[in-house]
Amino acid sequence: MDKLQSYKLKKFINELKAIRGRHTELVSVYIPAGYDLNKIINHIAQEQGTASNIKDKNTRNNVIDSLEKMIRHLRLFKKTPENGLAVFSGNVAAQEGKTDLKIWSIEPPIPLNFRLYRCDQTFVLDELVKMLDVNEVYGLIVMDNRDGAVGLLKGTSITVIKEMTSGVPGKTRAGGQCNDPDTPILCSDGNIIKIKDSHNPLILKSMNFNNFTIKDSPITDKWTVNKSKVYEIITKYPQLKIRTSKDHIFFVYTKDGVIEKVAEDLKNNDVLLMPEKISIKGKIHKLNSKKYYNSFVITNRGRELLNELRLEKKLHQKQIAKILGLTQTAISVVELGKRNIRREFLEKLCCVLSIDFEKFLDEFTEPFKYKDINLPEELDIEFARFLGYFLGDGCVERDRITFFEQRKDVALQYKEKFDKYFGLNSSYKFRESKNYHQIKFTSRPLVRLIKNQFPEFRKTFDSEIPENILTSNDEIIGGFLRGLFDAEGYVTRSSVSIAMVNKYLIQQLQLILLRFSILSSFIEHDNKRNPYSKKHIFKLQISEKKSLQLFKENIGFTAEDKSKKLIETIKDKSEKSHVRQILINGSEVRKIIEKCGHNLQLFPQVSGFFRDKRLMSKQTFERSILSKVKDTILYKKLEEIYNYNILPVSISKIIIEHKKQELVDISVKNQNFIANGVLVHNSSQRFARLREEAKHDFYKRISDVVNKEFLGMKDLKGILVGGPGMTKETFVHGNYLNNELKKKVIAIKDLSYTGEYGLNELVEKSKDKLAEEEITKEKEIVNELLTMLAVNTEKVAYGKEEVRKAIELGAADKLLISEVFDAVEEFETLAEKYGTKVFIISTETREGVQLRDLGGIAAILRYAIS
Repeated sequence: MDKLQSYKLKKFINELKAIRGRHTELVSVYIPAGYDLNKIINHIAQEQGTASNIKDKNTRNNVIDSLEKMIRHLRLFKKTPENGLAVFSGNVAAQEGKTDLKIWSIEPPIPLNFRLYRCDQTFVLDELVKMLDVNEVYGLIVMDNRDGAVGLLKGTSITVIKEMTSGVPGKTRAGGQCNDPDTPILCSDGNIIKIKDSHNPLILKSMNFNNFTIKDSPITDKWTVNKSKVYEIITKYPQLKIRTSKDHIFFVYTKDGVIEKVAEDLKNNDVLLMPEKISIKGKIHKLNSKKYYNSFVITNRGRELLNELRLEKKLHQKQIAKILGLTQTAISVVELGKRNIRREFLEKLCCVLSIDFEKFLDEFTEPFKYKDINLPEELDIEFARFLGYFLGDGCVERDRITFFEQRKDVALQYKEKFDKYFGLNSSYKFRESKNYHQIKFTSRPLVRLIKNQFPEFRKTFDSEIPENILTSNDEIIGGFLRGLFDAEGYVTRSSVSIAMVNKYLIQQLQLILLRFSILSSFIEHDNKRNPYSKKHIFKLQISEKKSLQLFKENIGFTAEDKSKKLIETIKDKSEKSHVRQILINGSEVRKIIEKCGHNLQLFPQVSGFFRDKRLMSKQTFERSILSKVKDTILYKKLEEIYNYNILPVSISKIIIEHKKQELVDISVKNQNFIANGVLVHNSSQRFARLREEAKHDFYKRISDVVNKEFLGMKDLKGILVGGPGMTKETFVHGNYLNNELKKKVIAIKDLSYTGEYGLNELVEKSKDKLAEEEITKEKEIVNELLTMLAVNTEKVAYGKEEVRKAIELGAADKLLISEVFDAVEEFETLAEKYGTKVFIISTETREGVQLRDLGGIAAILRYAIS
């Protein structure tokens, strides 16, 4: 905005400032640059209808008439002016009850970027007043290898256009990005293992960043590294914990998209990524339970086969008996089918005769049940539930499984259910002295089955969820979790929780719950209040409403009181969620909506999201955006964003431990994997190039913003660049800035800061250059006048009447008017009529004072006049 535009704008504002309405009847309308004028006219017409509801008759008529006058005025424009339009209308009559409707409009010297309709007692002029502060516009760039910011200096106001983080990691060698050996990682088949137990070519779950889906990716390498410093990174809800080396790379969500950061550069409130749901097809596991029975009946063909193979080996029954430590009679009765055979005996016999024991069991035997027991042939939902309950509240002896339960109704339900399931008659007893209900399932085959098929059931502190469970389908996992939560889970007014002394088991649970999209927090307690144990307590807590609903639908409780309490907890929960949030920026969503030709007025409650002021939960996105969209194409695009299978989770704390520790490093083909719920980078071969690639990408992102914002900006006077180190010189002299913008770089300054502080420091350190730039043009034109006055007086006119005459004769080429001159607008209008260039000169320079002393007005002539 030049001095002349500033003068006109100031006069316009002062005129409207003086007007006061008696009621809220003065109408202000701001139309942004590029906005469809017809939509504004239609909107004002709608407001006319609304105004008919105003109770006061005079106010109602004044508003309706003002709006009508404004509509007629706007119809004079073929389209919205280039910088937008500000229109004002109202009754300015001095006396009550009189009508004097007037309308004003102005195309601002600076583009409007917002829309406004307001009825008030005064006109809304704040945005126009702000424009008066803008004298010159300069582009600002501050940067180093880690951070950057682009802004504008308008007068004394600094506006941040964009702040960016580079993702350039600290200097480190390849192979340094390591995790704690006990970190749980997620395999493609659903198994959860410690990273120290991983190997090539084990396949892990990995993220596809093209569409934010979970895919499979094999491990390509693994090694160990000794480190002297370990970073423990803890997120907010859901609370996840991961221990890594300082140079392990994480994916961090920013306003500029997903970038990469090493652990030592992470800060509180940085946003990491986690999967929302892990989809595993799973499978049904056959248990081959037959081999766990105590004894078997051999079929006729089986007995014949035993006899044939014994004869082939040229062994007598007596010789076989001697090898097995039995009598000849024992071998004879088996071959004759007169007696069932014990499992141990049959296994040894098969070994002597070179027979596949399990195959022989399947094809030629039937279990002989001394006591009725039906062992499951496959891992189904009910058996999985039994195993979950056993892991939580059970213990195993040589020939029985015992459960200990606090609730009688749960104990009796489990007794009834699994008596029927196994065909047993378990014993029930209430141990009054210990206040628990005891159920005993006595069956050595059942004990044998559990011990052999599920070796992960060990002691309390080191049991794990069995691999057969983890690699099963979701229904079976749901059954297992139902049993485990029946045994150990509890409900409070705000959450469902489960607590154990077994840390790794809780970590496995946290990952396995993602199969159902249940988000949970890992919490550690030191257990100091318990005088009998120094063991830490590890708790899993589910408190988000949707996660609680999913828990109820897929897992639930057997205990009636727990079930009722869960329903009440869900009912009391707010629909708001700070957990399950949309990953894509609101500004990107806004662009998609606008590109499809839709107005943001469809979504009045989420304007802050569209301005990137906040993230938005998926629940709110579905309710406030998706549900409002009728356009099929737009709905599909927004639904795709809604269904992205990745969530932002912010860091709450980073703990640095100074101790020597061996850490494990793996390389994954797809360059990322899920470690204890957090999506992390892996140590791939490209790490050596990561810094340079990240720097180049960072410079390119900054240049894209600069070129987009500054190129073609009419009022851009120059560009200031600053920052610590040599990064700024590399950026300016490299092939990043457009050549036209390079020419406008007027200063490169060394700074201590980047970001918003850096922008302020850059302006402060460039004051001398800015002052010089601002007054140079004024000095030049005034010096031209003074030189002409000294050497060629005939081609100069000064004083009001002499200058007027020169302009009217068409002789005035350049008109110089002091900002304190009393007839600026009159002479500007006259000059415009005759094609004379106009310059408004301040009095802040010596040259400006000289013009003021010449009468405040002078002209440089095209030719001399008499």
